[in-house]
This record gives sequence, structure tokens and C-alpha cells, in this order.
Amino acid sequence: MTPDAGAPPEWDFAALIDAIGGAAGAAGASRPFVYAPHGNINAGSVHGDQQVHNASAREGRGRRAATVREGPIPEAEVRAAAFGFAEPDWFGPALGKLRPGPLFLVGRPGSGRRTAALNLLRQACGEDAPLRALDGVTELDRWEPTDSSARGYLMDGLFPNRPLGSGVLGHVRSLLEQAEARMVIVLPDDAALLHRLEHDLHIRPTFCEPPPPARVFGSHFEAAVPGQHERERLLAALGHRHELGDLLVPELVPAEVVELVSAIVAADGDPDALGDVRARLSYRAEREVPQLIAELFGDPDALAFLLAACVFEGLDHRIVREEADRLLELSQGRLTAMLPATDAQGAEKAERPNPGFVFRRPLTELLRAVRATRQTREIRTEGAYAHSVEAVTFVRHRQAEAVLRHVWREYGQLSDLLVAWLGEVHRSGELTRPVGEVMGRAASWGGGRRALRHIGALAGAERTTGRLIAAHALGIAAEDPVLAAEVRYRLQQWSVAADFRLRTTVAYTCGAEFGLSRPAVALKLLRTLVLGGPVRDGAGQEAGDRVRMAVRAATLQLFRAGNEERVFGHLLDWLDAEQSDTEQLLVTFGQLLQYPRWFQWHLAEGSHRGRAITDTIHLALNTDVSFDTVCAALLNWSQWGQWDGKLGRAVENLFASLARSLRPGEFRLFVEMEEKGVDGWAGLEIARDALGRWRYGERGGRRGRREHGGHGEPGEAA
Repeated sequence: MTPDAGAPPEWDFAALIDAIGGAAGAAGASRPFVYAPHGNINAGSVHGDQQVHNASAREGRGRRAATVREGPIPEAEVRAAAFGFAEPDWFGPALGKLRPGPLFLVGRPGSGRRTAALNLLRQACGEDAPLRALDGVTELDRWEPTDSSARGYLMDGLFPNRPLGSGVLGHVRSLLEQAEARMVIVLPDDAALLHRLEHDLHIRPTFCEPPPPARVFGSHFEAAVPGQHERERLLAALGHRHELGDLLVPELVPAEVVELVSAIVAADGDPDALGDVRARLSYRAEREVPQLIAELFGDPDALAFLLAACVFEGLDHRIVREEADRLLELSQGRLTAMLPATDAQGAEKAERPNPGFVFRRPLTELLRAVRATRQTREIRTEGAYAHSVEAVTFVRHRQAEAVLRHVWREYGQLSDLLVAWLGEVHRSGELTRPVGEVMGRAASWGGGRRALRHIGALAGAERTTGRLIAAHALGIAAEDPVLAAEVRYRLQQWSVAADFRLRTTVAYTCGAEFGLSRPAVALKLLRTLVLGGPVRDGAGQEAGDRVRMAVRAATLQLFRAGNEERVFGHLLDWLDAEQSDTEQLLVTFGQLLQYPRWFQWHLAEGSHRGRAITDTIHLALNTDVSFDTVCAALLNWSQWGQWDGKLGRAVENLFASLARSLRPGEFRLFVEMEEKGVDGWAGLEIARDALGRWRYGERGGRRGRREHGGHGEPGEAA
């Protein structure tokens, strides 16, 4: 059977890139942009090294930036943690414990453990000190600092099956002392784990009790709105409907207090826009879920719509309703509280809802039933064209997650139905991301040895969409330290599997949340895919092509996410390997050249890496399969270089090297330059001069060939 037989055409490369990386930190790089340093756009001056792009209306909400779990912690994440941070009472003593280290910080979800940990490291190590993240599956008995510049380490959990011993703890303390570094280990509020720490290692962890909500509110509100008069104006919108003290109830965690600040700031002093802010806060969602579910037991339409809205909150109401309808149809009566009951003659014995009922209730009534609302029409610009959206959102924040977590835990048979429903979602990056997040969260909601069973089924699915969902889900599931090791194990097993479907899932995962937060692991898995044997499931050449395209997409995502040096180094290693597919790797290299910043710095400075880049470009230009991709990228460089001095210098240095070895590939590039370039393009004069010298040599030394009408090419015998 051929892959995806009977399915719509396979995803093209651009769509695949968007589907893999849309939730990742590099997502912004995939949008259309105008590269115009020192240019003028719509009479608005753009100076220096800038890019202008069409931003999505959803930008900044609804998308999750990948939190780094292994590798350097971005400065932006540290600054975000420090923004409006209110120091809790235990913060000062914790700084004292941090110095001998490591500090064990314990707290429940939502208590701000990671935020507090980053601020502890920031104060102990210095505001600008480099920080690194360690995955919870890191074996501390084998760990040692690899970055001499790092001054702080944040470790996300301890793997339960490898309890920390006193010898290992002493070893870690010694390493931290030698490196003059600090470490915070963030732990869940788990009684068994804390018992081992206190009784076996005599460690008293620091409990992350968040500050009072009023203190968090004041600190964050002052950071968001520095002016006292402006803060008073915004608070006036609360009016007589709310008292701030009544809203800041003791059970609010910092994340929920930030919700309140965001709502007040977004309202901009308009009481109507603010509305009933108490109903919007998420802290009441969890306790009201059972009642909400019970109210809908006899209403399959509303139940299906509720579950669809939970998964696809923030998307257009038409999409939410379509998915609810599909779930109801797939349920085959399983969402109906009362099953049909008839006697032998077909007469009804009791009143019952009709499972085949197709006259759906109006959207307004469904929204009211599940406590959601339809947002005002807005224009969004994702994709090739703009479109209007009226998004479905819940009145209360985080209600979607609360509902799904409750039904997954409380109603066991429902989980299989949800997996079957979501696994057949329509082909769209807009849908695969939220589905993947739900599938990943569900792995920790269920737990047990079969926690990843539903994701494993999607990883081997016929449809590419199912495998993309699995890739996003694995990244979310790996945020749980207990599941992270199993996720890694499965990816390693799938990377050498005969089934091309599992291999493509591994590649997609390397380019999505899991790989972007663990670039070293991702590149190791990609190496296995690049240098592994051919697929052996009878799918033919097409299956191998899909694996290669998935690897290219993942490599490009990792490169764009800030791992340029690491990705290029691995690419060189793969090219040197005997079993590598050189042509496909050079095509991948050509696609990396579309993002020139890292390349231009090395080429302009003439660094050691710059020479390796030049050698690889020589090789790619003289390989037929990769020539078009590399040539197109270099022509763009030359055009952009007329406005960007550093890129122009890089192009000049590169073209000077290309001109010294005018083989067929370089010759073809320079001919393209001469035909398409205009005066001012960087490197154009070098190309013209090289071609002129070659032609002069032709006229002087190959008269016989010219007389017979032959033009010749570099490298041909006279």
C-alpha cells in the first residue's frame, strides 16, 4: 500500500515547515517579510538592519513559545520572569541556600516555581550572567558543566527511577564550586520524593509559596503601567461592580493574578470592555467543571460542542462546530445519555433522545450552554490570503484545560473516543497544533505504563496530519519529567524503525517543541535518520523522499531557532560520513542559505567557519540537484547586499573565492548574475569580471571552437 493512499495530496515543504514550527519560537520566521535595510516602505523610513513583516492577528496569544528545557536559557525568558516579579517571603533565605547549592525548590503547578527559580539565579549570578537549562532526565552522576561561561543552571525535575544519592550530590556541589556556578532544581510537590530528600539526604527543600495576591498584583501592575495616574484611571473601570480586594482572593496563584492585570490593562479604562471580570478569572473553572458536565449529560450536542471548544478554543466558530459535529457522528450514540429502548414490535417503551437527530441547535444557544462566547469579527493574515474570523472562546480562562482534564480522568471510555476523533482532524497546521497540545497534556493526565499509547498510535498513522499531531504531543508530554525519558526512548526506537511513518514522526518531533528545547538530542536523532538504512516496508522511493523532506524541515527549524553553529557543524559531519546522501544534504544546505545572518558574519569576517561555508557552497553549486536552490539563495544575497554593508562584504568575499575556481557550477551562477543582476548588486562586478576574463581567454586561445559556433564551458578540454 502506498503512503496515505486515497488521502489528499501530501503536504508541500512550506506547509510542513509551518505545521511543525508554528508553535515554536522560530515561528515568526515563516511569515512573509520585506528585507529592506535603509529602504523606504509606504513613506515610512526603515533604518539599519530591520525586517518588516505582516503579523498575524493572533500573534501573542494562542501560541506557545517553546520553553528551553535543555540548553542556553534565552535572555528574553529571563527578562520575562523578572518583569513585575514580587519577591515572596522565602526568597531571601533561599538565596543563602543557593550559594552552596544546589537549591531544591518545591511547589504546586501555577505557584510560579520556574519564574522564582530564574529570579533566584538572576540575582545570585548577576543580571546578565548566562544561564542554562537541564532536562529532568539528566543523569547527575555523569553530568559536568560543558559551557565555561554559564553561571547558573535550572534543572526541571528529578527522574524518579534514579534517586539522588549523597555521593552524587557531593559530586554536583564540587562541580558547581569549580565552575563558580549556581543550580536550582525545580520539583513537584510530591510526598514520596520529598520524603527521600529529607530522610536520605537530610535536605530541607524550599517550598515555593507564592506571595499574597495583592502583592503580586501591585508589583505586576506597576511594571505593566508605570504611571500612578494611569493606574488609577484603569482601576476606575472596576467601578461599583467590583472591589479589588474581593477579586484578589487568597487562592489566586500568580498566573491568575496576571490574568486580572491583563484584563484591566486590555480594557483601557472602559467598564463595558472590562465586563464581569470575576467571571473571566480561571481560578473558579476547575471546581465548576463537574457541575457543567452534569448539566449536559442529556444534551449530546452541547457535550460535543463543549469538547470541541476545549480543544480548539481561539479558532473560528465554524471550525469548532464542524469538529463537534464530527465527534458526535463518530460517537455512535456514546454522547447520548439515554439509549433507544423499543419492544419486539418496535413500539417505544420510554421517552428517549434520538441519536440520529440532525436538527442542531443554533450557535447562540450552544455557546450559552457551554459558557462560551463568539468574539467580534477580526481579520487574520496567516497563510496566502487574509480571512475573517469570529473566534469561540470561553468566558472563563483555562476552562478548556480544566474540562478536558476532568473528562479524561473521570470517564475512561471517553478517552478512546477523543483520540479517534482528534486523530482524524482535517489537514491544517491551524488544527494540528491545538490537537497535539491536548494529546500531550493527556499523557500526564492518564499516567501509567500506557501513558503514551494514544500518541504512539498517531506516530505510525497513515496520514501526515496524524504524525504531525504526534510530534507536537511528544513535545508537550516531555515537559513532564516522568514522561520525558519514555519520550526519548520511543524516539530513539522509531528513528531506526523500518516504517517510514515512524521515521517522519521522529523528524517532525525534532523540529517541533521537543527538538527546539533540546537541540543536541534533536540533532542526534536526525543523524540517525540521515545515516540510517533505507525504509523496508515496501513503500518505495516515495517513502524515502518523505523521510528526507521531514529531515530537511526539522533541520531548517533548528537552524532558524538560533542553533546555527551546531546545525552547520552536524551538517558537515553528515556530509563526511560514507553512508550519507550527499545530494540531499546539499539541498538542505541550500535551504539554510535562505537565512543569511549567521553565514554573512563568518563570510564577512573570514573566520574558520567562513572557509568551511565557502567550501560547502563550492560543492553545492557543482552538484546538479542542489544548484538551483543554492543559486537562488546567492542571487538574493547579492540583491540584499546592495542595502546591507555587512552582507555585501560577505558576498564580495564569497564571490572572490568562487571566481578563483571557475568550475561549471560557479560559471552557471555568474551567468545567472549577469542576466538577472542590476548595477549595485553585491558581487556583480566580480561575476562580470570573471566571465569577461574567461571569454577573453576563449577569444585568445579557442579560435577554432569559436569559428565552429561552440561556446564551451569551464572545465571542458580544448
